[in-house]
Formats: sequence, structure tokens, C-alpha cells
Amino acid sequence: MRKILIVDDNKYIRFALTALIEEAGFESITAEDCNSALNNLSSNKPALVVLDKKLPDCDGISLLEKIKAVHPELPVIMLTAYSDITNAEHAINKGAYAFVTKPFDNDEIIKLIKNAISQKQ
Repeated sequence: MRKILIVDDNKYIRFALTALIEEAGFESITAEDCNSALNNLSSNKPALVVLDKKLPDCDGISLLEKIKAVHPELPVIMLTAYSDITNAEHAINKGAYAFVTKPFDNDEIIKLIKNAISQKQ
């Protein structure tokens, strides 16, 4: 079963994404900050990361850069509560697969996850 790492400091978002991802047939792993996300990356080998832009211990873009430096092939979908075309362009330029604004459409996020994983293969 494919593992998806969810990185968000909001426990309700983590809970909602976990339920959605598991209903779609994936296994979920969660992290609430950058440090636990990096630990989960090395120990759990996820197929994809869903990453919030704002985290308590680092910026999501910084974490995206760290992820891509070590795992350039790993798809990362960025989430944000703040829709801004500049942030979206910056995330895509740094290697994000997609940039999604909260609240997100459940079907859209699952479609993005499936497409990203199939393109990785």
C-alpha cells in the first residue's frame, strides 16, 4: 500500500486528509512540523508528501527544498490557506507538483495524489 505523508500543524486538516487518503486506498503518515516530517521521510519512505506552506518550526517552501534535495523524484503537493499566485509560482519552481488552496476539494486532492504517483512511476 502506498504511503502518503501529510505535514500540517492543524490537527483537523491532518485528520480530514488522513480519512480522505485512507478512504482512497492509501496509507497515511502524519507530521505536525518540519522536524517530524524529515524523520518520517527517512523512516517511512512515502510515495508522496502533502505539505502545508506555513509550519511552526520552518516555512513549507524551505522543507520542500530539503525534501527535493534528498528525494528529487518524490512528488510534493503544497497546501496553503493563503492563495497567492507568487507563492504558487515559487512552490512550483522549487519542485512542487501542485499548489492547492484550503479549503480544498476532496475529489481534486485525491485526483492530484493519484496523478502525481502514477507520473512518478
